[in-house]
Amino acid sequence: METSSIAQEYYKLRDLWSAAEKNQSWKLAVWVAQYADVEIIDKFMQIEQSPVGEANDIFFRFETEYNGNREWFEEQLWNEFLTWFTPHPEKDKDLHRALWENNMIREAFVPDTKLPPNISSLFSELERLKISITDQTEHFYFSLYFPLSAHSKQNIAHWFQQVIETVPNDLRLVTMDLAEERRVELQGKKNGESLYHYLHPKLKMAEAIKNEMYKASDSYNTVDPDARFRKQVIVVMDSTTKKIQNRTDVEVKRLLNITDEIGTVSSKIAGLLVASQAYFAIQNAKKSEEYTDKALEESSKAMQEDDATGYPVWKSCMLLKAALLYGNKKTDAALLIYEELSDKASERQDVYYIMEANRLIAHIYYEKNNVQKAFENILFSLAAGAYLDISVRRQSTFLHAAFMALYLGGQIKTPAEVNEIKLQLADWLGDDWEILLAQAGVDSASLKMDQSVWKKQLSKLKN
Repeated sequence: METSSIAQEYYKLRDLWSAAEKNQSWKLAVWVAQYADVEIIDKFMQIEQSPVGEANDIFFRFETEYNGNREWFEEQLWNEFLTWFTPHPEKDKDLHRALWENNMIREAFVPDTKLPPNISSLFSELERLKISITDQTEHFYFSLYFPLSAHSKQNIAHWFQQVIETVPNDLRLVTMDLAEERRVELQGKKNGESLYHYLHPKLKMAEAIKNEMYKASDSYNTVDPDARFRKQVIVVMDSTTKKIQNRTDVEVKRLLNITDEIGTVSSKIAGLLVASQAYFAIQNAKKSEEYTDKALEESSKAMQEDDATGYPVWKSCMLLKAALLYGNKKTDAALLIYEELSDKASERQDVYYIMEANRLIAHIYYEKNNVQKAFENILFSLAAGAYLDISVRRQSTFLHAAFMALYLGGQIKTPAEVNEIKLQLADWLGDDWEILLAQAGVDSASLKMDQSVWKKQLSKLKN
């Protein structure tokens, strides 16, 4: 019986990094990750950036995505570096303040903004920052982490190849590559030592996650129907990953039998929604739509009866329904669904779903070549998103709406009016809003969405 846990898999990463850290010859470390392991490796790197990290090195994360243009990329890295030393309204996000208040640096660090925005300047300033670190009793590196960008058309390996021999002795680079689709496979030596170090973690994340879910589902209680329901949801979604001898039909029936046994409105709606998601996952659009319609019917009844479980499930069903319609090229019908979702979200002052519904409405109008209507709805989306906390705005699809507003505004508005939008974005996102948009990887091609974009919308339903 498998006993893997998330903690055990995490410790494997820690041990693997600890061994790599002791090797002082390399300049670029590459985590060669399986698809299922990407998230925990990225989380490991995130933890190592924090005060609770156990590695000897000090980690810095760069979010700018490589676009094939070295000059532009290095300028964006430089600008991102400068933002680390810009006072942040949230104390826990102010890097320089944390370093200074915790006596980790000897004196306040001020980047030399007169330097040219390139990698040489970035490296030299990072070296200067490293020298200012108070505790120099043990040797350590500054490790610069460049997260995986699996869907980027450009390969950052080209940039690594260009700069690797210029990396100073006290700095190192770290990134991630997919084992199934290798892109960062570089060779090279300096002074007889390899410049690259590849880490191949052997993890069992799928099994670990499943074990954790079973724990949360009270795996020792086989009588309680609620516990069996939670476990059966796991079984249903797991069945969708099997290409041969797929058991989704059988497992969905078992799930719905358990919901009948429980007998509550919320369990019935939840069961129908899980069934619709499962059939969507195995690309059975007909059955997915059938169960979506049933879930919508039941959740609508619950809403009318002021049942608290009605609206949260209803809006999830609406997202799924719209995705199915769009996938079947029923664009006008999908548009109506999003408009209804926007209206209901407005009635309930659900600003996040107002933002999302109108953002997607704008995408559809753009595809229909109605730029004016697209622009109107994207402004409505931004206005709703403005009520969200700034931390949510800076990490959500608000960034996509912001780019779309600029792009569409550039087509139908005057430069002065577009500048007003830019000033408003600075207010809503912060002075580094342009860097944020660049990091989000949005561009004009993303305004016309393919089926995969709508599937990403549905990923919210699984959380």
